[in-house]
Parts: sequence; C-alpha cells; structure tokens
Amino acid sequence: MNKPFACILLLVIIMLFVNCREKKENAVIFVKEEPVKEDAVKAWLHKAENYKKSDKYLMVFYNYYDQKIKAKKYLNAAEILDIACVYLADSYDFNDRFLAKVKEFDSKYREKVPALKTTFVDAYLANYYFDKYNLKKACQYFKKITTLEPYDYNSCYNIARAYYDLSYIYYIMGKQNLSLLANQKSFEYFTKINNPKGLAFVYSNYANIYTAIGDKKRAIENADKAIQAYKKIDNTYNVYIGLINKISIYEYLKDERERPLIDSVYQAFTESKDESKILKIKLFDFKIENLIHENKLSEAKKIIDDLKPIVEDIDSDDLTQEYKLTSALYEIKKNPNYSNFEDFKKALPTLISNQQYEKVNMVYGLLQKNAIQNKDYKDALNYESKKKIIADSIGNIITRIKTVELEKKYQTEKKVQQLKIKEQTITNKNTTIALLGATLIGILFISFAFNLIQKQKKLRLEKQNAQLYTKQLLEKTEEERKRIASDLHDSVSHELLSLKNSLEQKAEITNQKIDAIINDIRSISRNLHPVMFDKIGLKESINQMVERAESVNDFMVTAEIDYHSVLSSSDELQIYRIVQEALSNIIKYADAIAAKISITENENSIIIEIKDNGKGFNVEETLNSKSSFGLHNIIERSRAIGGHANITSNTNGTIITIEIKKA
Repeated sequence: MNKPFACILLLVIIMLFVNCREKKENAVIFVKEEPVKEDAVKAWLHKAENYKKSDKYLMVFYNYYDQKIKAKKYLNAAEILDIACVYLADSYDFNDRFLAKVKEFDSKYREKVPALKTTFVDAYLANYYFDKYNLKKACQYFKKITTLEPYDYNSCYNIARAYYDLSYIYYIMGKQNLSLLANQKSFEYFTKINNPKGLAFVYSNYANIYTAIGDKKRAIENADKAIQAYKKIDNTYNVYIGLINKISIYEYLKDERERPLIDSVYQAFTESKDESKILKIKLFDFKIENLIHENKLSEAKKIIDDLKPIVEDIDSDDLTQEYKLTSALYEIKKNPNYSNFEDFKKALPTLISNQQYEKVNMVYGLLQKNAIQNKDYKDALNYESKKKIIADSIGNIITRIKTVELEKKYQTEKKVQQLKIKEQTITNKNTTIALLGATLIGILFISFAFNLIQKQKKLRLEKQNAQLYTKQLLEKTEEERKRIASDLHDSVSHELLSLKNSLEQKAEITNQKIDAIINDIRSISRNLHPVMFDKIGLKESINQMVERAESVNDFMVTAEIDYHSVLSSSDELQIYRIVQEALSNIIKYADAIAAKISITENENSIIIEIKDNGKGFNVEETLNSKSSFGLHNIIERSRAIGGHANITSNTNGTIITIEIKKA
C-alpha cells in the first residue's frame, strides 16, 4: 500500500470514529440493567415488605453482613448495607446500632470498594443529620456525592437523588437560588436515566421553591405534576406524599382549599387500610389541626392518643417535634392557661442556627396562637414580626429575583440544547457528503505534508526556547517575591512591633493602628510568597489552601495528594500557584457547589487534576478573549515546568488536567 493512499484511508477512519463518538456523547443515557440473580438471604432482605412486616429483618441483616465482612467480601457487604440504608433512612430509623455499623464501614472498609458503590454511606449520614436538624452537615454529605461522575444507571440515580435532597435542604434554609440550581441538576441526571419517579421528585421541589418565593400558580402546577407522575407509575405511597406536599403549600399560602383537601385525603387514606407509619403521622397531624379548628376536641384527642405509640416507635426527632407541636395546639385550645412551652423555646436557638426555618415558623405560630387566646396582643404582635423575618429568610425578595432569573436562563439553555440536537441530526444525515469532502481535503493535506514537517521542527525549537525563557522569568519573579516577603516579615514588621512596645503608655488608638499595619504587612507577605512553603512542602501547603477556601467561602473542597517530593522546590511552587489560580477561578466564576484537587504520581509522570461541578464555559472562546489571564497563567506555568495543561468544560463542570513528565 503506497503512503498517500494509506494516509487518506487513515484520515477517513479517524473522521468516522470522531463522528460515531459525537453521536454517542450527544445521546448519553444510562439504561436500567436487568437485576442479577441474588442468593436467597439477599433476595429476602431486598424485599421491602419483609422490612415493613418482619421484626427479624435487622437480625438477618447483621448476620449476613458480618459474614461478608469476615470473608473479606467487601463489595457484597456494601451492596447489602446499601439496601438496608435505603429502607432505614426512608423510615426515619436511625437506631444507634445500625448507625455504628455504617460509621464502621465508612472508616474501615469503604476504601476497598469503588467510590460510586459507597454513596449510600453519605446519603444515610446526610439523612441522619437532617433528622437531627444539622442541615449544614447534611449538606456536606450530599455534596460529596455530587462531586462524582456516573458510569451506569444506579450511580446516575444516586447522584440525581443527592442533588434532589440538596435542593430540598437549600429550600428549607431559604437559599432558593441554590435550591433551584441543585434541582435543575437533579432534573438533568434523572432525565439521563429516564426515571419518572425521580422527575416527580423534582416537580415536588419546584413546587416548594415557587411556594417560598410566592409564585402560587407555578407552585400548584408543579405539585399537580408530581402527583400525576406518581399516579402514572402506580406509586401510591408517593401519591400521598405529593398530596401532603400540596396541603403544605396551601397552608403556607393560606389557601382556603387546604382544609377540604385534608379531609378528603384523610378519608381516602383511612379507607385504604394503608399501614405506612410515616404517612399516618403526617396526615393525622393535619387532620388533628382541622378538628381543633372546628372545635372537635374529643375527636382530636383520640387521634393524638392513637398516634403517640407510633411516634415513639419511629423515634425520629423531626416527626416527634411535629407531633409535639400538634399536641400543644390541642392543649392551648382546650386550656387557655396552658403554658408548657419551655421545650419549644429551648429548641428555638438550635432550630434558627441550623436554619430550620419551617419548624421555627411553626413554633412561632404556636406561641402566637397562645398569646392571642390569652389576649396578650403585645406578644402576639412580637411573634408576628418574628414570623415575618422567618418568611423573608425562606424567600426574600433578592432571592426571588435571582430564582426567576435562573429559571429563565435555564429554560433558554434547554431551548439552545434542543436546537443543537436538531442541528446534530442534520449533520448525521450528511455524514457521507462530509466524509467525501474530508477525503478531498486529505489529498490536499498530503501535498503539503513535507513543508508542514519542516515548520513543525522550527516551531518545536522556538517552543523550547520560549519554555526556557518563561521558566527563568517565573523563577526570578518568585525569588523576588520571596525576598520582598522576607523583608516585610522580618524587618518592617519587627520595627513596628518595637514601636508598639515603646508607645505602650500612650493612647489605645495608637496601638490599634499599629496592629492594623502589622496585619496588613503580614497579609502582603503571605500573598507574595507562602511563608511556610519551604518548610512544610507542597502537600501541606495545598491542604492549608483548601482549609482557607472552605472556611472563607462556605464552599466544599477536597484534596487527594499522592506525591513524594520528586520535583525541585521551584517546580513545586509553580504547582502550588497553578492550584491557587484554578481554585480562585472556581470560587469567582464557576457557581460550583464543590471542587476536588488531586495530585497523583506514577512511574513516568505526575498528574494534577482540579475538578468542579459548576456551570462550565466555552474553553476556546474564553482563551481567545481579553479576560483569560488566569487560564493562560495556568498554561504557561505548566509549560515552564515541562508539563502540559488540558482544560475541558461543559454544563456538568470543568476539569483542568496537567501532566508533568519526570526527568
């Protein structure tokens, strides 16, 4: 085969491969796999009815799980723990023994199983902390799941569910713009696996968000969408959850349709003989409030007494608090002088600090009703003012505007994506014509091959010279920074300290000014050069950077560093600057929830990866713009130490990868 023909054939093959790959990427969808045949015990544990009806469920689980751990079959142990975690979390069952098992697996065996097979640990712990009103910690665990990339149906579902749960927590905390962003991410991942139940979850969250910002029409529309979606998949439990959500929306918006809906849903539930304890507590709480409103106190008392053993059996902080609030409403209606509110008042600071605004609003409402009943209108007005503050926290006007803007932006992006898909369809139909054109271009390309090779040799030499110059320039810059930092820290700062000591007897204002100057100088010193870098090394310096980023920006960053100081100190400093620049860009521009930094060393090279789950950007367009100094800084620093930087970005986030060949 002659060389020109071989080159043409190779070009055609490459074009076909790229075209096929583009088709695959534009149609990314994870299909649910057929369930693998399980052994008898695992199959028994997998059945939800066995968990609901059998007291021996956990005993069977513990025996089976311990056997797998003892046999060092950690993946099998993880799979069965995953099943149990789902059932217990959905049932608000956070008993100490099972929680200890989860934490033991997390600390001892988790690293022995692929990361995407262990997300259930983070999900269970997140739900546990949510039940204990620690929303910040719950957020951290859900965010850990969202930093991963799915590779199959189940992992995509778990990531989608984590975004959904994160969206709900942000809604409770009053961060409706973040809630909307997380919910849109959840929608994207559920769409990839075409999961109707997941999409119904998303509609429920949209209903909550629009309720918080006062968009009554959209709130009800999305609540109805969720209910209809559950009905289509014949999911009775979630149909009731959807109806409960709709009742809550009516209650929040003070809609007169609330009470008739409570009565009709309560009647349907009692006639169905449904045994779900969670649904019973939530629906019966609403029914008790209706009966109290209608002054049917004996009927309300009967339901309160019926619910008590169920609430005690579940032992959920969240559900117990709601039950106590409902019981207190009954007590103040029955006895105007009832004043046993100490537990609620003690709980308020914790609820407020954990941003559990819904529960705070319920407590204030209870205290306000008691004040009105006792004709204490001053206290009633005070509680009304506090309720207004909480309502503003849940959906303030700035958040409302941001949320509406985000919704418009998202709908526009969806339309753009649809247009791209149509364009891609047309492109695929014209593939044959494109390949013929590519063949002709290939023939022309071959005729210029020799000249191109010569030019490449020349460019390679120029690149080497430029690389040497850039490296020298950067090293000189860092040396100068280090010298200035040292002068500021060791000379000027010490002189000011001496000045402060000599003026101790003078006005306090002088000391304050001197302290401010000293702090400014130390700050300049740290910015010019990381003072402890030469002593603690690259790994610890990056860990300190990560800690500062998290504490200052309320932003989750993780670092995994497997590096053993094989580069020179000056090259390590360039790596530190690259990571610093990348992290700064993420915080400023990415709108990301979390980021991950990893440095891995193998036999031939060192790989640095900085990854976020932000909104992404057009790499080529940004690099060609006037506002891309940060990205060019990363690329040039990489070149200066013999590395190559690769930047990829899409709507799922941005990845910066740098490979440095060892000498």
